[in-house]
Amino acid sequence: MHNTEEKGAIVILGGGIIPETPRKGSGELSDSAMKRVYEGFLLYKNLQFPIVVTGGKLLGTEISEAQVMKEELLKMGVEPNDIYVEPLAKNTKQNAEFTLKLLEVDEVQRIYLVTSAIHLTRAMNYFESYTNIDVVPVPTDYKISREELKWYDFLPDMRFLEATSSAWHEYLGLVKFKIGD
Repeated sequence: MHNTEEKGAIVILGGGIIPETPRKGSGELSDSAMKRVYEGFLLYKNLQFPIVVTGGKLLGTEISEAQVMKEELLKMGVEPNDIYVEPLAKNTKQNAEFTLKLLEVDEVQRIYLVTSAIHLTRAMNYFESYTNIDVVPVPTDYKISREELKWYDFLPDMRFLEATSSAWHEYLGLVKFKIGD
């Protein structure tokens, strides 16, 4: 890792891949994952800290999310030596466990945790429960706006169904975290 005054790392959590698309390569990132990668890239440009991408093989895929994220970061111009791949995690708890093990040897003092805004509370809970390292939340991929509601916001729309589904997924994940795995 870089030898700067503060030893930090940018951690980007996987957000899904679409395997075996017609595009050259090993598939592509979901919209959510791509937003996370881009946000991590912007931080990298600003802070010059190394990046850890974390995410294992999803059901029915041959390549880890982390590997596909690495490929995208390389296309954006991130130096190969600045990308660390954690390819085994299958859930948020494992993202935290495995990433923190990877960072242990480098005595990292601060982690910039990049994930979707709706996922951030649960991700922060797991990372903070496994370490005393300062974890800085970096939200991206917002599902809703702070704009005032308008009449047409109540019309059926797939975006709202997706946001509701994501919210339920996170609420259940938080309950699981509180109960213990």
